[in-house]
Amino acid sequence: MIPRFSPTAGWSEIFSFLGDVMTAPQKTSSATTEFEHAFAEYVGRKHAVFAPSGRMSLWLVLQALDYLPGSEIIVPSFTYFAIPAVIQLLGLKPVYAEIDPLTFELSAASVEAVMTEQTRAVIPTHLFGRTCEMTALKTLCDARDVTIIEDCAQCMGASIGDKKAGTFGTAAYFTFGITKNFTTFGGGMLACEDDALYSRIQELMNTFHSPEKARQIKEGVTALAMRLATRRPLFSASLGLLLRGASSRSPDFVQTAFEEHVSALSVQRIESGKWRPTDAQARAGLRQLKSLDTKNETRRERGNALISNLKKMDCRGIPLAANADGDHIFVSFALTRADRYAFGGRLRRRGVDTATGYMSDCSSIPELGGESEGCLQAARVANEIIHLPLYPDLTERDIKRIANAVLFADHP
Repeated sequence: MIPRFSPTAGWSEIFSFLGDVMTAPQKTSSATTEFEHAFAEYVGRKHAVFAPSGRMSLWLVLQALDYLPGSEIIVPSFTYFAIPAVIQLLGLKPVYAEIDPLTFELSAASVEAVMTEQTRAVIPTHLFGRTCEMTALKTLCDARDVTIIEDCAQCMGASIGDKKAGTFGTAAYFTFGITKNFTTFGGGMLACEDDALYSRIQELMNTFHSPEKARQIKEGVTALAMRLATRRPLFSASLGLLLRGASSRSPDFVQTAFEEHVSALSVQRIESGKWRPTDAQARAGLRQLKSLDTKNETRRERGNALISNLKKMDCRGIPLAANADGDHIFVSFALTRADRYAFGGRLRRRGVDTATGYMSDCSSIPELGGESEGCLQAARVANEIIHLPLYPDLTERDIKRIANAVLFADHP
């Protein structure tokens, strides 16, 4: 069976990281500074700050911007729950904009529809490796004196025209978890141009503590276990067999095991996240930067090849390419199906694993400031989305096999 996922980090990268953690002091020094400079140069920003995670990067940016309590921050209705949860925790108000039914992203029109005099910032998400259309959104926000904070958690290395995603707003944040297309075994990054904003963020980071070595070891061992578990023969003979027999009416046990419970964030959870990434992570990041563009180009090739195969079969719901100036590096390959669990079950019977992802219709979750009716398109997508395997390890034969499995699943 073709696994739903394959870790970005290879065997040598994982063992190098673990060896570094075991032997090097748990501190932040020259390697971290070197990584921050290299990252800023790669993305095209003046400043970069290596942070504990994507959510803590957003927390740092919003803290540094120091908006008045009750200020409104516009976010996509279909998003990761931690984004509105961080906004709420800081005494700000998440406001949900409807998503485009084909791209699942914000548009300038949907943002304008929910703007008020209290709007202070917009957080567009470059979703699944596909870049948002930023020109119209930037024009709108500049005219209203509204800050743009780019969510680049799923698009590391993607471009918009001759600029990298993450360079169109006042700030941008990234996340480098094991499942991302770029990983430092935990951690994240925020990037900005403004010296004063950078200084405030640095002051906040100076209050963070060094992490326990056990945290770093756990990340490395988890990556090692994922790399081992997703080796094709082992996966097919173990998890693959169990997944074939899993229920076709609810999330599978792998999804449930790794899924974070959707809820508001507590002060305690944020406090526990205030740790400084280490030099071992920074060195992992420097190694990853060297191969990022090559791996992203492979993702583009695999994604476009899968689209081509699916088009030949008249498959519906194929992901749209980005706009003319945009990019799509296929961090994920998402379809929508009304019967997604049954559809996924049929895919597995043809030897293709799948997942429903971790994004939610946050606009319908009262705990996150949503309303019971929410946004119609976000609700539909949240209930119908399903992800096909898409990563650099896939071969041309794998791509054809996935396409054939989709044809079977649509016409059993």
